[in-house]
Amino acid sequence: MDPMDAIKVTFFQECDEQLGELESGLMALEEGTGDRETVNAVFRAVHSVKGGAGAFGFEDLVKFSHTFETVLDLMRSDKLAIGPDVLHVMLRASDVLADLVHAARDGGTVDQDR
Repeated sequence: MDPMDAIKVTFFQECDEQLGELESGLMALEEGTGDRETVNAVFRAVHSVKGGAGAFGFEDLVKFSHTFETVLDLMRSDKLAIGPDVLHVMLRASDVLADLVHAARDGGTVDQDR
């Protein structure tokens, strides 16, 4: 196996872990059991995915992650209240992020309207 292919495999394994952290963190916030550290953990998960995606040139994944990260940063700085509507959008964004990760891994595409 090409060394870069092995690194990509590791990247996608880490993405799966980060996506799990992201989802559990957002669910905790939705259930009211999350706190400021939960928001920070969610931010770090998206940030980690973005960093690795950038290293491999997965531009759609980088762009979406950057936007997701920007909104999470607004939440971290208390410029965006963490309420049901915001969390609904964040959970949908989490699904799109997962779709983008899978598309990058499998060579597929994601519906841009989604």
